[in-house]
Amino acid sequence: MRAIVWPGMPDGLGLERAAAAIGRPLEIEVISSNEDLELLMDDGRPCDLIFPSDYLVEKLVAEGRLRDISGDRRIDRDLLAEWCRHPAYDPDERFAIPFAFGLTGLLHDGSVSPSSWSDFFDPEGGVKVGLLDEVREVLGAALILAGRSPNRMDGESLAEAARILRRQRPAVASRSSDDFTGPVERGEVSMHLAWSGPASMAIHRSPGLRFTVPREGALLWVTTASVPAGAPDPDASVELIAALMEPGIAALAVENGGYSSPNTAARDLLRDELREDPVLFPPVEQIRRCQTTTSLSAAEERAMLDLWELETT
Repeated sequence: MRAIVWPGMPDGLGLERAAAAIGRPLEIEVISSNEDLELLMDDGRPCDLIFPSDYLVEKLVAEGRLRDISGDRRIDRDLLAEWCRHPAYDPDERFAIPFAFGLTGLLHDGSVSPSSWSDFFDPEGGVKVGLLDEVREVLGAALILAGRSPNRMDGESLAEAARILRRQRPAVASRSSDDFTGPVERGEVSMHLAWSGPASMAIHRSPGLRFTVPREGALLWVTTASVPAGAPDPDASVELIAALMEPGIAALAVENGGYSSPNTAARDLLRDELREDPVLFPPVEQIRRCQTTTSLSAAEERAMLDLWELETT
């Protein structure tokens, strides 16, 4: 079997243990973006299991590239938290099983106390900040600050986002999706756009750090398990998903990988410091203030990338 996963997921999601449980050898390929996943899906080699995030699920469904697994009773969706049921990217729960989630907020030290995105995009004089090297994350936050949907890519919305990024540029001292906690831990920046799972791990290492979701809301990302339409053995693919959902294995997403799991039975198995961590498991009302990204048209994507290149290079 061949699986395409995100960094940290082989151990973090217990894939090897799940494959051993169903008695199947597993070849794992690691990608760092949804775009890389699409490229590997196009390389002509059969694939049994993939882990696309929300907006890519929507795109792959529209292209007929995911298998409908809604009728398989081995998959117990009742293990999932209520907030992640019937998501916008798969409202009938036919194609994707949520396996990990997180919020994109601000990891910061004690020198600042951000409560709004304006504190990040228009920081006080001398305050240095860091960006993720992710166009949807950065533009999404800027659009939220502007009072717009993070999925609006019309000319007026992009012009407003460009104005916000232009104003912030003198304060930006770091731009990385590989190391976005280190600059805060080392004191190189006061705050950094960050994903909540790695932010939680940084806070456990350096208790003086904090993670804040601005009051306007933020982006919520959900990584799912899906079976490609052309999977060689879809029955085995579903069997592997079912094994990954077993609470003892699903808990590894948190314990080993630093990923938040929407599997409620898995959360119950965690030690107190993880189970009660508000960064890993934010209150439901905070999650509901956040938004997921949606699939864009080719024209919208081109306009977004043109702005990103112009404002960040």
